[in-house]
Amino acid sequence: MEKKSAYLRFCCFLTGLSYTLTRISSEQSAKNAKKYMGALLIIMLVWFFIGYCFATRYLHMGIVGGIIGGLLMSFIILQIERIIILSHHISTGGKVFRIILGLVMAILGAMIMDQFTFQDDIELRKVSVLEVRVKEAIKNSESDIRTQVAEIDSVLEFSNTRLFTLSEELQKRPVIVTNYTTSSITKDSVGNSVNSTTQRNTSVVDNPLKVEFDFLQNQITELNSKKFELVNSLTDLKRQKEEELKSATGFLDELTLLKEVIASNWVGMFVYFLFLFFFLSLELFILIMKLSDKESDYDKLVDHQMDVRIQMLQRLKA
Repeated sequence: MEKKSAYLRFCCFLTGLSYTLTRISSEQSAKNAKKYMGALLIIMLVWFFIGYCFATRYLHMGIVGGIIGGLLMSFIILQIERIIILSHHISTGGKVFRIILGLVMAILGAMIMDQFTFQDDIELRKVSVLEVRVKEAIKNSESDIRTQVAEIDSVLEFSNTRLFTLSEELQKRPVIVTNYTTSSITKDSVGNSVNSTTQRNTSVVDNPLKVEFDFLQNQITELNSKKFELVNSLTDLKRQKEEELKSATGFLDELTLLKEVIASNWVGMFVYFLFLFFFLSLELFILIMKLSDKESDYDKLVDHQMDVRIQMLQRLKA
């Protein structure tokens, strides 16, 4: 008995119904409270999952942030549904507003659920457009790097041509041979020439073009190294930008890709409208139950208490 009482108390706490009035009402009123509580739990759990997924995937809030997002979404749904449950007589305007709100929430819920359902298809679509996005993102940087590479190629072409010319020249004349003559005269104490000798000498030195040849070799090595670094930097830039675009998860971006995935296949359209109908039915579940239920003794007790209050206030005025 205590367990039943605790369960009924929890049902009343969740739905906002008065436990005191429900306890003294008929079994049908208790069943209504349990029925509304069951519907509430289903809706809250579904929206907790949606809130958790949205917070972790698109807001990047982590597990704790996802739980907070799920609880916040569940709390909002609880308050909205409580308004319906606690309404004794729902006006036409209230019905229309709840249907519109249910339709909006159903569309949002279907979109978020479809993004997780079609996640692999969206990733495949991302791959097909990733190369185009990478090229667009690094277009300016790639243009600058390619301009520098073209300039280096131009200098390398000139240097290689000059190096080839010098190589042929050095093969013909690796060294420069110079012949020269030296004379020496021996004089006596008076200053008259006594003896004179003449000597022929030969001087062998490296061709001065070898200095330019070595310089060009070093220059070509440095230019090739710089060109290699530039090409690698372009490759690294592409890879970095590709990783950034892959890791970036935008809600609108994936929504656009989702539209392309769904529109390209009738099965995708069917699944989307199936989710839409499911969420719309879920959102209007409690409203339809409330409208289809007959007035219970709980409602009559509430009306009776209100009538008694009004009579008391009228007597106080009199």
